[in-house]
Amino acid sequence: MRFGLIFSLLLAIVAVIFALQNPQPMDVNLLFFQTEGSTALVLILTFGFGVVVGLLSSLPGRIRARRELKALKKQRSSSETSSSPSSSGPTASSPSDQSESPA
Repeated sequence: MRFGLIFSLLLAIVAVIFALQNPQPMDVNLLFFQTEGSTALVLILTFGFGVVVGLLSSLPGRIRARRELKALKKQRSSSETSSSPSSSGPTASSPSDQSESPA
């Protein structure tokens, strides 16, 4: 995870440096939408849009994994409480109990 974070930060820094070194105006045409802006602004907005799309596309998998993890933890805790009655009830005498018996 840390490698991915470091790689993402380096990629963002390179994108910003590239954008700042290219301040020329450029036309942006998207279907019926047309605008003009600096290359730096267009690249930074495009990069940000890509990050948002990437995060949104990974969201269903993260939610599913979190839900499965929660269900497994619940299943484990319920199986531990039902399979270990000795932890809550009286136990057989242990060697330490026999040595402390009154004389």
